[in-house]
Amino acid sequence: MLLAEVTRHLQAPAFSGTGEDAAELIDLIRAAETLKSALSGAQARWTAEFAAIRETEIAGFATASQGDRARRDVGAQIGLARRVSPRVGAQRVGLAKVLVNEMPATMDALRTGRIDEYQATLVVAETATLSREHRQVVDAELAARYGSMTPRQARAAAARIGYRLDAAQAIKRLRKGLGDRCVTLRPAPDTMSYLTALLPVAEGVAVYAALTRHAASATAAGDPRGKGALMVDELVQRLVRPADPGAQSTEMSADSDDLEPVGDLTDGLPGLPAGVGVEIQLVMTDRTLLDGDVEPAILTGYGPIPAPLARHLVRTADPRTRTWVRRLYADPGGGRLINADSTRRLFSHAARQFLVARDQVCRTPWCGATIQHADHTRPHARGGPTDPDNGAGLCAGCNQTKEQPGWISVADAEGGITTVTPTGHRYRSRSPDAPQSESWARLPTAARSA
Repeated sequence: MLLAEVTRHLQAPAFSGTGEDAAELIDLIRAAETLKSALSGAQARWTAEFAAIRETEIAGFATASQGDRARRDVGAQIGLARRVSPRVGAQRVGLAKVLVNEMPATMDALRTGRIDEYQATLVVAETATLSREHRQVVDAELAARYGSMTPRQARAAAARIGYRLDAAQAIKRLRKGLGDRCVTLRPAPDTMSYLTALLPVAEGVAVYAALTRHAASATAAGDPRGKGALMVDELVQRLVRPADPGAQSTEMSADSDDLEPVGDLTDGLPGLPAGVGVEIQLVMTDRTLLDGDVEPAILTGYGPIPAPLARHLVRTADPRTRTWVRRLYADPGGGRLINADSTRRLFSHAARQFLVARDQVCRTPWCGATIQHADHTRPHARGGPTDPDNGAGLCAGCNQTKEQPGWISVADAEGGITTVTPTGHRYRSRSPDAPQSESWARLPTAARSA
């Protein structure tokens, strides 16, 4: 009934704008939210059923690591089906199994729209190290409260119950978490980036307190920068330039006056850190580098950046920072980076760096993880050549998954790679377009002379 009502309004014309229409719109928005949760519950049930079928099939292969292989295979297929990375796909599989088999009250709350998938994920994560019996106690105690808690409150409530039931498991989980500590980087708007560290709570508090103390001290001394800017600049100072204690943190202004360019567009912007041995790859056209062209460059590991910023990074590089200009050729027709063939069994360092610059992130659709392996699309053992047209940058997990029975990868003439899963579903990916400027030869004579 709910689905039919929402579907009817999807095809209906726009509302006329009366008060009654406004009330009905709120009802529709609420109904759609309930429907989304119900669909998430259905996806969880179908995911658990698919996992059971596929894991039973894989168990027929005589290998020493059947469990790991089955989880990797199922997680990768669910990730492709839901257009997320294999890692997130594996998390969705774990969530589905727990909801279907161990936490019926939470599953019912999701199915009836009292909670959404995000809140269900938080509750399941907080019970990850509990026994099945203790997890069911948490499920039963939260059942009556679902629908009245925020996601944060639900997570805290599940944690409190779990700590009460089994404090030893909480400590065990802490020890497991120590092995998961990491630092990640992802793009942010306005050519910024998010540098995120996952670390033990005591160390996280200590780092934050140290940066806060520095910001307070600098503000008291008259530094005009804001608290956040002071903390960031000090973090960079301590990590990138620790061997130069006399250096000062780079001051970056964010005043409204700086929004209008005065003189050089890049005046006041930070340059490359003076880190010896740290390689920062910029992929740009010759005209972007030498002729003031506006074609954006690619900062490997981040993504596109404005052409003026790319030139600024090259121009202002510290003398102690090693700098290379590596020639990368783009296909004039398709915009793909191309390179010379090789008969080597393994990709050379230069070829691997080329694949990283071309593919940017793991080539598996929707994965987006950092490239760790330079892999043959058509295996070398089956005659696949060691050249970029038969190469792909992959993360370690996706490279291992594609070697499992039933998985096939096929490269095409347009630079795409089609992944065929054991169920016969096909997913195609292609590397991002390389920067392309207008050919020097096509420019007017006056422009070429300039």
